[in-house]
Amino acid sequence: AGRLERRGCAVGAPGTRAGCRHQVVMASMEDALISCPISFGTIAMFLGKKADDQATHKWTLFVRGPNNEDITYFVAKVVFTLHPSFAQPVREILQPPFEVTEFGWGEFEASIRVFFQDPNEKPVDIVHPIRLYPMNNQPPSVKKPVVYELYDEIVFTNPAPEFYDVMVRGSQKQSLPNPLQDAFTAFSDADDIKQIAAAQAYVTEELNKVKDKISQLEQERSARERIANASARPR
Repeated sequence: AGRLERRGCAVGAPGTRAGCRHQVVMASMEDALISCPISFGTIAMFLGKKADDQATHKWTLFVRGPNNEDITYFVAKVVFTLHPSFAQPVREILQPPFEVTEFGWGEFEASIRVFFQDPNEKPVDIVHPIRLYPMNNQPPSVKKPVVYELYDEIVFTNPAPEFYDVMVRGSQKQSLPNPLQDAFTAFSDADDIKQIAAAQAYVTEELNKVKDKISQLEQERSARERIANASARPR
C-alpha cells in the first residue's frame, strides 16, 4: 500500500532526486519497499488593490514531479477538493498538469487525493493550505507570487511486481513546459547540503552563546562567594 513519507521540505528548503529510489529491497517481493518523490503546493498572485473584493488573488494548487519529471508512470489521477463555496469544489484531473486554478480572497485547507496506476494501491490523501499572503506581515506584491510548496515521498510496501518494475525504471520523460515553472521550487542536493550546514552553524552559535552565559554566571557566582567569605572572616 502507498503512504506518504513525511519528509516535508518547504519552499526554499531542498528536497531531492527525480524518479523512484529503493529504501529497502529484500530477498523477496513480500519485503519490497520503494518510494517515489512528489511535490505539491500553491502559487498565488495578488491582483492589485483594484481587484474585486471576492477575487483578490489568482492561485493554483498543484501536484508535480520535484524536478519537473512526468509522474504519470505511477500517478493515474489527482482529485482536488476545494472549499465548498467554490462551484464544483471537487475537481478530478486525469492527466498532467495535475493542477487547479481559481480566483479568491480567503485562505483555506484543500484536500488532495493521489490515485496510482495500479488500482489495487490505495490512494494517498494530503491536506495542503491555500496560502495567499506573504509571511511575516509583508505587504502583497503584484510582481512576486506567494509560493508554498512541499516535497514528500510516497512509499509503497510490497507493490505488485509489474508496478514495482515500473517504479524502479522511474520517469522516462520530463513534463511539458508549465507557465508557472519559474515559480516552482528548485529541489537539489547541493541546496540541501547548504541548508544543513547553515543549520549546524546556527546550532553551534547558539550553543556557544549558552556556554558563554553559563561561564559568565559561574564567574559571577564565584565572585559573590569570595566576597561573602571575606565578609565572614573574623577581624
